[in-house]
Parts: sequence; structure tokens; C-alpha cells
Amino acid sequence: MKKTKKMLSFVLSMLLIVTMFPTMAFAKEEAKTWKFGELSLKAGDVLGKDTEIKNDAENREIRILSEKTNPDEKKDQKDDKERIKTEKEAVIAAAASWNLRDLTEKAKKAPADYLLKKADSWNGSWIVTKIAETETKDAIEIQIRTYEHAAVTEIQGIPKEIPGTTALTGKAVPENADQKQITWEITDAGMTGAVLDGTNLKVTNAGTVKLLATIKDGKKTGVDFTQEFTVIVKAADYTKVTEALALIPEDMGRYTEESAAAVQKAKDAVKENLPSAEQETVNGYAAAIQTAVNALTLLGADYTEVDAVLAKVPGDLSIYTEESVEALNAVIASIDRTKTVEEQQAVAAYAEALENAIAALVRKPVPADYQGVEELLGKIPKDLSIYTEKSVKALNVAKEAIVWDLDDSRQEEVDQFAENLKAALDGLTLKPADYSTVDAALAKVSNDLSIYTEESIQPLQTAINSVESGKTILDQAEVDGWAAAIENALAGLQVRKADYSKVEEAIKKIPADLSLYTDASVKALEDAKNSVVTERPVTEQESVDGYAKKIEAAIAGLTYKDADYSKVDAAVKKIPNDLKKYTDESVKAVNDAKAAIVRGKNITEQKTVDGYAAALEKAIAGLKQKPMTAQNLPKITKGVNQSGMQGKELSFTADFEAKDLKKVLIDQKEIDAKNYVTAGKENTQVTLKAEYTKSLAEGKHTISIVSSKGQADTVFYLKKATKSPETGDRTQVMLWVILLGVSAAAVVGAVVYRKREK
Repeated sequence: MKKTKKMLSFVLSMLLIVTMFPTMAFAKEEAKTWKFGELSLKAGDVLGKDTEIKNDAENREIRILSEKTNPDEKKDQKDDKERIKTEKEAVIAAAASWNLRDLTEKAKKAPADYLLKKADSWNGSWIVTKIAETETKDAIEIQIRTYEHAAVTEIQGIPKEIPGTTALTGKAVPENADQKQITWEITDAGMTGAVLDGTNLKVTNAGTVKLLATIKDGKKTGVDFTQEFTVIVKAADYTKVTEALALIPEDMGRYTEESAAAVQKAKDAVKENLPSAEQETVNGYAAAIQTAVNALTLLGADYTEVDAVLAKVPGDLSIYTEESVEALNAVIASIDRTKTVEEQQAVAAYAEALENAIAALVRKPVPADYQGVEELLGKIPKDLSIYTEKSVKALNVAKEAIVWDLDDSRQEEVDQFAENLKAALDGLTLKPADYSTVDAALAKVSNDLSIYTEESIQPLQTAINSVESGKTILDQAEVDGWAAAIENALAGLQVRKADYSKVEEAIKKIPADLSLYTDASVKALEDAKNSVVTERPVTEQESVDGYAKKIEAAIAGLTYKDADYSKVDAAVKKIPNDLKKYTDESVKAVNDAKAAIVRGKNITEQKTVDGYAAALEKAIAGLKQKPMTAQNLPKITKGVNQSGMQGKELSFTADFEAKDLKKVLIDQKEIDAKNYVTAGKENTQVTLKAEYTKSLAEGKHTISIVSSKGQADTVFYLKKATKSPETGDRTQVMLWVILLGVSAAAVVGAVVYRKREK
């Protein structure tokens, strides 16, 4: 087996050499390229410090040449190669992958230290001088190239004064400096509110900002270059704002609240010390103040005195002469409500003229107005027994004090009667409720309830806490209910057993609607729930707690079903078959709600599905019937003007849905529902029972079938009931027998009489 593998390896190696031969034979030496892992190298390549050279071929070496500032000189290269030949210790076998930094550290450990004497401060590049090929191995000859560090001496390009937010575009000097990346720091923002956003210096106010610029390794490796800057943020010009503020009147109380508030708002909006970049904003402050001042509106004159006098104008002017009323109306009509505060004197003249016109009213002799008294008398409760004797007595005194038939000259006395009566009505005080049963129940409550379960104590505590004092006789039923609740709670007190609180808590966690979950998971939950054995003693508390854990686990294992569309389907079924009777808008709302339903949702989207149902229900509830016309008013379609008999059923059919039926009227009076039966769905059939028609008089009657949509009417006629002989009626048979016997006797008598006559 081993021989086979060796032979196979040899054959493959020979094939590889043969395939590569043309390339090796014809490639030019200066263009020869070698691959080291993912890296392709040829002589003259410049490598970065962090370049990785992966050794994936056997017997390759990395040869490190001495440092030279001019690696292209052939003589220097030849000298270095000669030293390499004599200083074999400088040859490092690349048995792994090497980062050039790591390779430097390895080379430092070799005896040929002169090759890397500046490695500690090296800032140059690696130069591939040659990729050699020998009979036994390959080698990469790499040369270190170094240079002197170019230090930063200054940062230029930062302005001493800025109008506002500015980009920091500083530049390092000299231009050939090794490090040019500037980082910024605010050392003192002052009152400017300055912050840095990358290289942007953002400010909100004028003032002075102190900055520190830093270039890492700017002076030399490990030594940063720093420079301080002071930048002034130029302030905006507030001259126009000051001028606008000077225009605001000192006495703002002469102007309307709205216009004065607008001035104050414009004034308060001014932000001080903005930078010059915000000059437009500052000018806007001045413009806003100017606009608000120009819009100031003088207050209207004070018409309080005028309105007070107008309130004195009698409500009923019909009791006064036409001449005096006309004079008063003329004064009222002359009042101009557009006067300003500067015309207050004219407004005062209106009030004076009104006072004079009212005083000049001449009354007609009329009876006093007892309307208020009569209205209050009508408000006296029929049952005064529920009120205290004192308050009822006060009411009777006020009632008996009324003097009737006074004229309007004594209207004040009549009005006083009304006031006294109102005060007495308002003073009616309900008798207090009887708390004796409550007190008796409370007396039965033990001072020590610790022997009872918390569950049985809680209803008692709730019943006790529900008791409120100060209830009236109208609340007696509620007070008696409190007593009954306490008594029931006392009867329900139970001595403590095992604590089932965890079980109860677990049961409470059971979803109210288990129809949402799969039958298997629900069954597991029901089994866990049904496994609970109640009334266990407290010594078996561990078993009781086990019930709770079992139920909790079953709850956790509940698996949702698909969403329940039953409400949606129920709502769809509620859509009336005939939508023509409803307005187009309300019908559209129903159709839109129905069209919005998306089927196939799962239980996690139940709220959305229920929303479909709710929206459809709402739309159905919002259906509005078209306005009633002679054509669409309800009417009786069957049984119109029919005749019947007393004691027989009569049926009538109306053209509206049975659910809309409200009542039935016979001869314009509502009858009890027990006197008829209804049937039908889209049409309503009302059948008067035989017992009821028997009670109605003979002759013509009216029937009105009333619905929410209107009333359908017709007439019907009743005839007196007639009796007819029935099969098996022994009374009727006996009657015929007797009549037959009488007839026969009459015939016999006639024959005998004729014989005697002969």
C-alpha cells in the first residue's frame, strides 16, 4: 500500500513538472511571480508593515537584508547578498505564516543584529529585492527601507471670528508631515452652547469658544502635536428689535386682551445673544413685534351700566301704556354698541336715558300674576308621608298663607308667596332610613375572626364596608339589603382548611374563552382542573399546591386555534334581506364594513376579526330608513275589512318584520299581549284569540298594528255567534223526542176530536 502511494505521488509530481515546464522555460526572470498563500510577489514589490506572508510550500525561506535608503543600487544589493552568505544566522526559515512586524521580532533574536539596528524606531517599508530559486529550496530576500519622521509644526486655516455653526477645516504644516489627521476638543464653550458634530462646530449663542487641536504622533512616534485656538462667535445686531420694543404702549390695559397678548407673545419670543448667522431670525423678532403693535385694538366702551339698566326693563311691557313703551323702545334702539373706551361718556348718557324712560313707564291696571305660585303648588308631592313632620308643616304654613285675587300693584306680595312656597318645597326633608336590622346584624359579628378562612371573611368585610350612614327612607331597601348581606356573610363563615389560594389563582389565570385553544390542550387543562380535591386539611398543603402547579403547566401548554369568526358570521346574518328601505349612505356603510372582512386570520388577530364584527354591527345599527311616504308606510296586506264571529279567531297580516312590532290597538286602545299571538318574520301576522273576540261587541271595530316603522290600520266586523246542534248532544236529541211526542199527541187529539164531532 505504501509503495503504491509513493508511486502515485511520484507520477503526479512528474505530471505537474511537465505541465509547468513551458511556463518555466519561457518566462522572463524579471517578471517571475511567486504565490505565498493569497499573496502574489515579484522582485521590487513594496510591502506594508502589516503584510502577511503565508508559507504554504515546503523549504521556503525569508532572507532579511540590511537596511538601505537606496535599495535599487546593484552594488549595495550585491554587498548585502555577500553578507547574507557569510552570516547564515540572518536566514529565517518560514515554517508558518508571518506578519512582517512579527518577523522583525524574530529577526531581532538572530546574531546578525546589524541588519535590524533601527527596527525599534522603524517607520519605513519592506522591499522585495529578489525571489530566488535553488535546487533545493526557494527564498524571499526582503530589505528594510527607513526614512526620517516629518513632524507637524503648526495647524493653519482656523478663523478667529465666525458667524455661527462652522466646519473646522484646519490644515497641518508642513504639507509633507507624516501625520495630518486632526481631532478637535472644546476646552471652554463659554456661553455659546458649542458642541462638536464630527468636524462641525455647532453654536447656539454668541460668545467665545476655546478649542484644542490634536494630531496623534504629530511630533514623532508616541508624541502628539497640540495647538490651542480661541474663536469668537459674532453676535447678531438687535437694533431693530430695540426700536420695535420702544413702540409698545405703556398702558396695554386700553387694548383688547387678544391683541395685547399677541404683542406679549411676540415680545416673549425674542431670544437674546444669537450669533450673526441668525440675523434674519433676529430681524424677524423685530418684524413680529412691529406687526403685533400695529394690530393693537382699543377696548370697547364699558356697557355694564347700560346692561344693568336694560335688565331693569320689565319683561312684560304689555301692562304699560303704548306711549310710554314707545318712548322706552326709542331709547333702546338709539344705543350704539360700537363705542370705544374713548367714547365712554356717550355710553353713560345711554344709561341715564334708559333710567328716565323706565321711570316714565305708565302702568295699566291688571290682576297680579299667580303663575309662579300655581306652578309650585303643582310640584307638591302627592305622598308627603315620606317627609319629616317639621318640613311638611312648614310647607302647609306657606300654602295656607297664600292670598288670592290680588292686583298687580301687590305683585311683590304674590311673588313672596311663591318664594315662601319654593323655600318650603326645597326644605322638604326625607325621613331617615331604619338601620335597626343593620345594627342587629353587626352585633352578631365576632371580635375575633381569625378562626375563619380569609375567603369567608372577605364577603363579611365587604358587606360591613358597604354600609353607609345617612340614607333616607327612599333607600330603605338598600339598607335592608346591607343587613341581609351581613347575615348571609355570617352564615357563610367557614373554619380555615388548607390554603387553596394558589389553586384559585391558577384557575383565575384560565382564559375566560377556552374556545380559542385546541381541544387537546383544553382537555389537558380541564383534567388538571378536575383533579383538584377540595376541603383538604392544611396538613396536605403540599398536595394542594401541586394542583396549582399542574393547572399552571396546563395553562402554559394551551395552544391557540384559528381566529373565531362566529361574531362576524352572526353580524353578517343580521344584515336585512331587503336593504331597499334604507338610505344609500347607511347601506353603503354596511356593504363597506362587509367588504372589509378578511377571512383566514388566526387567533392572535382575534381583535382585528372582532373589529370586523363590531364595525359591521355598528353599520347595521346605523341603518337609517328612508323617509316615510305614502308608498312605504306600513299597511295590512291580509284581513282588510274582514268579517268574523264573536268567539272565533281573527288574523291580520302587516308588511313589516315581526321584530319591529310594538303593540296592538283595538278601537284606539292598546290590548294586553295575552289576547293575541304573533307569527311570521319578514311579515307580521297578528291573530286575535277566540276568548278575546268573544268579549268584543257586535258590529264594526278598528285594529291598529303598531311598529317602529309606523302604524298599519283597518276595520273588521263581528257578528253574533249562533248555536247549531252537535252530534252526540243528548239535550238536543231529547228536545226533538219531546217535540215529536207533542206533535203525535196533537194528531191523535185531532182525530179523536173529529170522530166525536161526527
